[in-house]
Amino acid sequence: MSAGWAQVYDALAPTYDEMTSGNGWSANRRARDLLDPLGLAPARVLDLGAGTGQTAVVLHELFPAAALTLVDPSSAMLARARGKVPVAEVVSADAASFLRGDDREWDLVAAIGFLELVPDLFELLRLAAGRLGPGGHLVVSHEPLLDDGSVQASPVSVVGGEHRVRRHRREEVERRAASYGLRRIASHEGFAFERSDDGPAVYELVVWRADDT
Repeated sequence: MSAGWAQVYDALAPTYDEMTSGNGWSANRRARDLLDPLGLAPARVLDLGAGTGQTAVVLHELFPAAALTLVDPSSAMLARARGKVPVAEVVSADAASFLRGDDREWDLVAAIGFLELVPDLFELLRLAAGRLGPGGHLVVSHEPLLDDGSVQASPVSVVGGEHRVRRHRREEVERRAASYGLRRIASHEGFAFERSDDGPAVYELVVWRADDT
């Protein structure tokens, strides 16, 4: 996520939870639905783009014994996340920079609700896959490129005059993930939230498992 987006989310932090509850945001609930039946017991969990901690709450409830690290470039959002999950390690950084600079391995990495805001989704997937331990899992959401005539039919949208939302076809995301040693084991596609001016946004949620080697 760019510095510009971080500034946007700093400003949104005080009202973000109320806003997302009002627009029907469902990605975290769907992520729980995908992860819960898998019977995972991760020792180390990384939440990228942690925001106000909505995903972190789900991860902590599912895996209370796991050491949880939250990463986000918005310090205002992280301040709220810290209050929700005080046992978590909190790091102010963009996801790609964190993954390049931290050499720890993780049993589960989450990237929910922000991948369409990063300059290079595929590079972030590659970096995240490289930080998974053998048999580790990566759970993500992304806004796929569609052919439905909506705003999601555009590979790039500009928001607020300067901030870019980037979309990729599901098939290309899956092909790239496979090239990074990731195997899809669960997925869901549906409405993630209601846009104010263009109807519902469609998200794909995927859980990938890393090769054991």
